[in-house]
Amino acid sequence: MSLTNNQENINAKRLQLEKLFEINDIVKKIILEIKQKGDRALAFYSQEFDNFTIDENQANPFKVTNNVKFTDLDKELQQALLIAKNRIENFHQHDLKNSIKDSWIFTGQHQEKLGAQLNAIESVALYIPGGNAPLVSTLLMTAIPAITAGVKRIALFSPPLINKNILGLADLLGITEIYQIGGAQAVAAAALGTESIQAFDKIVGPGNIFVSEAKKILNGIIGIDGIYGPSELAILCDETANIENLAIDLLSQLEHGSGLESTLLVSSSKDIIEKIEKQLEIEIEAINYTDKQKVTIKNSIKQWSAFIYEEDFNKAIELINNYAPEHLELQLSAEKIDQAKEQIKNAGAMFIGSKSCESLGDYLAGPSHCLPTANSARFSSGLQVSDFYKKTSIIDFSNAKEIEDLLEATAKIARAEGLEAHAKAADYRKTN
Repeated sequence: MSLTNNQENINAKRLQLEKLFEINDIVKKIILEIKQKGDRALAFYSQEFDNFTIDENQANPFKVTNNVKFTDLDKELQQALLIAKNRIENFHQHDLKNSIKDSWIFTGQHQEKLGAQLNAIESVALYIPGGNAPLVSTLLMTAIPAITAGVKRIALFSPPLINKNILGLADLLGITEIYQIGGAQAVAAAALGTESIQAFDKIVGPGNIFVSEAKKILNGIIGIDGIYGPSELAILCDETANIENLAIDLLSQLEHGSGLESTLLVSSSKDIIEKIEKQLEIEIEAINYTDKQKVTIKNSIKQWSAFIYEEDFNKAIELINNYAPEHLELQLSAEKIDQAKEQIKNAGAMFIGSKSCESLGDYLAGPSHCLPTANSARFSSGLQVSDFYKKTSIIDFSNAKEIEDLLEATAKIARAEGLEAHAKAADYRKTN
């Protein structure tokens, strides 16, 4: 069995192409108006979408003076956030040490110097969703790798009114440039700049479909981390897995609330497949969800989720690789886990063993929870320190010797491409 074609169909349906085109038109209009009218357009869209009035006569109408201190937050939340901060910092410091190499140079056979110069990106905007689910954790997951990389200018964008916990955490992280702007207009302001906002080099962080569309359109004017869609969780399990653990982990993704969340359970146990839907119902009723939330969750189960029995373990792994989930839990016997770890190539993050619930990854395991969705784990990775670096190639022939053969080869290739000036540039060096 293969999910390749089915996954393409599922993604097409989840994207609702006609709706996407409609949103794209709206976002293009927002971007154009902000380019043309700057702060005035930003103020209009803050009122239009967030019912938030901006006084354009202020010197910095969108910038927040943060009067919330980290110590103002709930004491137990402070402790939890400090645990998360320390763990995430520790992970990204190890990432920096082990995967980010210093600038390097080597000497070629003609005594030329070749290499790469590594520099941190100079300015980064962090987009932190607000509204009904102010994602405090996302500020940790985006800010800490940027800070670890040495980004000089880091600013926070979040819809008005910015949640107190987000502001308190910004104080702890030392982020003082804070803008009370959300949606596509925030991405446009970060990319293009306005009278009161200096443009940024890159924007990172998840958002709704309007934020994602703005990132797509403006990619190239500003760097982006990725396009994050609705949450996904796949679980590969056998008869050793705990039914209650499976159900609550699936529900933890389904409760995000867009109605487009996707879950996949692949199991070699028919018993688990038969029991999981019943257990999901029990877990949904056990939590104090509203009727609307329950309908949304059940729609995600019906429309975008699948529970598949597959006795052949190699085929089960193939299903997971074709699905390429954002999150993958391996709830298997010990001997199967090693095989799965070796053969699974497509997953944003892998949670191994019965204790490794996906929630740990969302909040404090260490790696960023900004992960590839919608099958894009086939070719992309989660947010990491390297996303805040850029490499400049170094090509230095100043003291090179006997390079006539290189110049001649350069000229021949250039003329094969019909680019005579390129060829003559090499020819001139033969005599200079």
